[in-house]
Amino acid sequence: MPQSTISFRSWVHTLPSDLRKPLPAERACLANTSDLYQFVIESRLLWKLWQIDEYGNYWIEVSRMGITGEPEFHILVIDEGTFDRVECDPYQVEDVPKLELRPVPEQ
Repeated sequence: MPQSTISFRSWVHTLPSDLRKPLPAERACLANTSDLYQFVIESRLLWKLWQIDEYGNYWIEVSRMGITGEPEFHILVIDEGTFDRVECDPYQVEDVPKLELRPVPEQ
């Protein structure tokens, strides 16, 4: 997989408005994402990016011990405006290539 070199870590400080609780019934499926985002914010850690997707979105990897004592492994897209870039030494990040959509041939 291609890689990009970046030189910042992310300090996530704001919960996106669409993840703020109470979530409407049609968005209840996002409760776990909201909780994970809140955990990342409350940790006050600087996060290395895990991946930049084909749309330019930034993803972080969150590994933690769950409340049941079992390890949990998550990936989370962090929205622009919810984090600050903190300069650091350069490192490699997975870079998902943009997909090329080809027209379907006529039959």
